[in-house]
Amino acid sequence: MKTVAAFVAGLMAVACSLASGQSLNWNLTGSAGILDSGDKLFFTQNNITVTASAWGYTYGSSDNALEQAALGQWNVGMGVVSGTEDPSGVDHQLDNAGPDEWVLFVFSEKVQITGVTVDPYGVYDRDVTYWTGNVSTNIDLTGKTYADLASLGFNGETSDSSTASESARTVPVTNPAGGVNAILFGAKRGEYSGSDIDRFKITAMSTSSIAAVPEPTGLLLGSLGLLTLFKRRR
Repeated sequence: MKTVAAFVAGLMAVACSLASGQSLNWNLTGSAGILDSGDKLFFTQNNITVTASAWGYTYGSSDNALEQAALGQWNVGMGVVSGTEDPSGVDHQLDNAGPDEWVLFVFSEKVQITGVTVDPYGVYDRDVTYWTGNVSTNIDLTGKTYADLASLGFNGETSDSSTASESARTVPVTNPAGGVNAILFGAKRGEYSGSDIDRFKITAMSTSSIAAVPEPTGLLLGSLGLLTLFKRRR
């Protein structure tokens, strides 16, 4: 009986380790420069594709909702140019000096997003805000407010604060155990000034795939079958 218990426990341990999924690191740097407003970038690894698009809280005459912005990609990472910003200066980074700016990442399947690395071009504060969730793969945020995000499949807003620096930092990301297929990520929500302005580019993102967990009953039956065969052979 002890042999049976040890054998089944071993197989369960293997199943749990397989269920943890495969870790992937997404390098978001490149040389695409500033894209046209609304254009997207695509990244693929191990049959998983992530689509990146840029958004600014610049909709309407009062800047009171989201609309498409211009996504940029450089050797430091990805940035956003929204509204009337000048892309030749520091404004090509994600910032909150004026209307908020965001990059929306949508994955082709559910993943666990474990971290996002940001890197400021210069010495700037590096506070962030993000939402994770499960959304439609063809989601359109045009005209949507922050209050609308929950109805689109996003979870609650999360902010993570840091200090002013010219160094990169990796922001730990919290998401549900079942995984998510999207993250809306940017500088801390709100319009700031002076030393409180957050500015950075998004350099990389780390994820873990969601693997299928074997059914306990099926795993147990299979384990006992293998053990019976093993005993018969002995």
